[in-house]
Amino acid sequence: MTLAVRPANSRDTEAAVKLVRRSITELCTADHRDDAATLDQWLANKTPENFRAWISDPDNFCVVAEDAGVVHGAGLLHRDGEIRLMYLAPGSQRQGTGRAIHAALETQARTWGLRMLFLDSTSLARSFYEALGYRATGEAKPRFGVLMCYPYEKPLQY
Repeated sequence: MTLAVRPANSRDTEAAVKLVRRSITELCTADHRDDAATLDQWLANKTPENFRAWISDPDNFCVVAEDAGVVHGAGLLHRDGEIRLMYLAPGSQRQGTGRAIHAALETQARTWGLRMLFLDSTSLARSFYEALGYRATGEAKPRFGVLMCYPYEKPLQY
């Protein structure tokens, strides 16, 4: 796979939204436990309209990872330092895609002069973020239905 990470644009909307929704539905079953109400709440804002709004907001930096025109992952960083999206397509895990997306977000964070990144991780993704240098900052908190999220942060080195 020859992966390219680049800023998302409106042409990516359908593929990116489909990817995010499939990632949540198919890869995050340990977190949502197939609870319909949890899935409904988690997926509620993962729409084409919202994605277009997110990528057009100058306080957001959104990237997609693609190979041969196929989107394999998406990530979004807000100017306040919060990573708000980090999703991979089913079958794209453990191939460096998540690390490549994170590297692009971290580069943008430094461009903005940020000193810290933070996020809420699902249980499933905790080891991924810990491998990237994040540290837990508190107890798990409920997000949507049965979903529990774990707060993490990572200081940026310059």
